[in-house]
Amino acid sequence: MPYYINDGKLEENLLPFLMESVHQGISVIDKDLNMVFINRAACKMLDLPISVIKKNPSLQAIFRFNAERGDYGTGDIEEQVAERMDLTRRFIAHEIERERPDGRIIRIQGNPIGEAGFVTIYTDVTEQRTYEANLEAIQYELELKLENSVREVRYNRDLLVNAINAIDDGLIVFDEHNNLVLANIRMQKLYPSLRRHLARNSHISKIEGFQVPCSTEEYDNNGKKRFSKESKLHDDCWYRIEQSATVNGGKIITYSDISAYKEQTGKLQEHTNQLVKLLQKEINLSDTQREFVSMASHEFKTPLAIIDSNAQRIQRRIDNMPKERLAERVSNIRDSVERMQYLINRFMDFSSDEIAGIKVEAKTQKFRSTLEKLCHLHLEMQDHTVMEWNLDALPDLASFDQNLLDQCLSNILSNAIKYSDQNAPIHVVGKRDKRYLKIEVHDQGVGIPKPELSKIFNKYYRASTSSGIAGTGIGLNFTQMALKEQGGHIEVESVVGEGSCFTIFLPASIAIDTAQTEKASESLTQLSKSTEKIAS
Repeated sequence: MPYYINDGKLEENLLPFLMESVHQGISVIDKDLNMVFINRAACKMLDLPISVIKKNPSLQAIFRFNAERGDYGTGDIEEQVAERMDLTRRFIAHEIERERPDGRIIRIQGNPIGEAGFVTIYTDVTEQRTYEANLEAIQYELELKLENSVREVRYNRDLLVNAINAIDDGLIVFDEHNNLVLANIRMQKLYPSLRRHLARNSHISKIEGFQVPCSTEEYDNNGKKRFSKESKLHDDCWYRIEQSATVNGGKIITYSDISAYKEQTGKLQEHTNQLVKLLQKEINLSDTQREFVSMASHEFKTPLAIIDSNAQRIQRRIDNMPKERLAERVSNIRDSVERMQYLINRFMDFSSDEIAGIKVEAKTQKFRSTLEKLCHLHLEMQDHTVMEWNLDALPDLASFDQNLLDQCLSNILSNAIKYSDQNAPIHVVGKRDKRYLKIEVHDQGVGIPKPELSKIFNKYYRASTSSGIAGTGIGLNFTQMALKEQGGHIEVESVVGEGSCFTIFLPASIAIDTAQTEKASESLTQLSKSTEKIAS
């Protein structure tokens, strides 16, 4: 083969340089089927270690190495080697592509070198084949989409024509030059001359008796102008005529027969007003009934539980219960019955929206012992309840409505028990400062998520952590409103999974100090003596 080189030294190193520079793999075997040359690129593509070739350069040994590591798949190794040796001995030019175990695709081009041997060129065509496959898939997908689009257009065209003719409203379409494009059957019946003008694509001005509506200007959801008006036409019927713009600047006009609507509007409006009044009346009645049932079912739970717990204890120990203890149990039952009667009377006056207006029956009475007794009653209601209280900071006497305060604290204590695990301690602490008498109820229950704390006193609202636990969602609302009527309020702090602390605030002014009571008693005694002296 002729070539030109004017540097003798370059010729000595040219072949090794070229063999290592090209990206393709190259191998040469002699007529005895021994490997006499292979570059690094070929070794890398074939994953063939140089050490294997150096150890035994025969093509048979290389084939056996590949077969043993599974390059040729399953089967007898010697048969795989023999088959490939038979093909190689033919020294026939060939071009094939093989997929390597690692997924790469190698193109193999073999050509004989006369009778001296065989040269093979290896090219990694993985990316090229992947690209071709992706291109083919994209082309197929585009063809499929095009075919579907054509089919859909044809279907929609037929569907549109049938739909336009099937609708009850008249419909007429003009292009951007106000030439007639389409009019459905309903429109042609209203204006018979349209059939003639359709064939000519007449200008809108040529259609006898037809005018474009131009009254109330509106805008559709896309911000395009739309005109509408109501008009009585030549057939003595009322129509609502609406015009809107098309994408290409034309216009679509619809004629809707509203004669029956016009006739019935007055009657329907009158009936609607009557129904609204009746519905509002039913809603108010339903709300009142639901309010009463909900309040009663919730607020009766505590006195009923007290009655039941005391009755069970009397039943278990009726033969050996001391009279004093029996009298105490009976007194608890009677107090609970009176409390239920009180609640019934209060609920009869309880409106659907507020508790305001109910008269607070405040009087001077024992304050701390009343709260302690209430804690004791809740402690006895369930065997697993663990409750501790320290109310020493609160005054002995105060001016308050006992039934309302009992109900407020009962709601908080009941919730603390209901939303806590068995034997989880509940602490009730009394505090006092210049402004308030405070009753804190600490539990270790499920807690309330922080975003829900502002809603917890809303009527019927229940925290998400109360799921699966029975409740009506009105106890805290009742407590808040009842405390407000007594000049107090309630606050809550809570952490989910750790528990809650509800604090009842009552005005410190309701407290009656013992010193003040004794002083008032002495003043009354002196006044009595002075009165007797004057009388004598």
